[in-house]
Amino acid sequence: MTDFIMLKGVRVSFPHLFTPPVINGETGKCGAVLMLEPEKHDRMIKSIKQAIAAVQKDRFKGRKLPSDKLCLRNGEDKGRPEYDGYEVLSTNSRKAPIVVDTDGSSVVTSEEDNAIYAGCFVNAKVRLWGQDNQYGKRVNCELVSIQFARDGEPLDTSYVPVDEAMEGFDSVEEDDEDDFLAA
Repeated sequence: MTDFIMLKGVRVSFPHLFTPPVINGETGKCGAVLMLEPEKHDRMIKSIKQAIAAVQKDRFKGRKLPSDKLCLRNGEDKGRPEYDGYEVLSTNSRKAPIVVDTDGSSVVTSEEDNAIYAGCFVNAKVRLWGQDNQYGKRVNCELVSIQFARDGEPLDTSYVPVDEAMEGFDSVEEDDEDDFLAA
């Protein structure tokens, strides 16, 4: 295994942090897709590429794997328009990653208290590793821990910020007879 890599201020897509997704009836893994801007995150991208090279050297005796077998790919290669212009790091975890609260000193323990959504910016700690088994050879990335950094344009239109969802509600009075309140 390689050392940890700390990523700061990257966008997140498909965050499955507490419960693995179920896809076509099969349970997947927890993780997320991290979107890095090539100019802004140049040093982080170089660190990831160096770690990929180190895994290939150590695990695969220097043999370079094809790009579709690497955890870091050009966003255009992923086939999703929101990834265009980004370097995309696919991460996963055998168990749920640690979700760090915004205070940096406590852990978020439930999905309900989690501020992370597709499109926000996060800080993440990852670790690369080489897979060589019956499923093939790959350089994978484990999502070790993740923290909400700041809001961003949601990638999933179903997301509604808490303050926006609560807007228009007042204290309920027992004798309130309005059956319908136009928002």
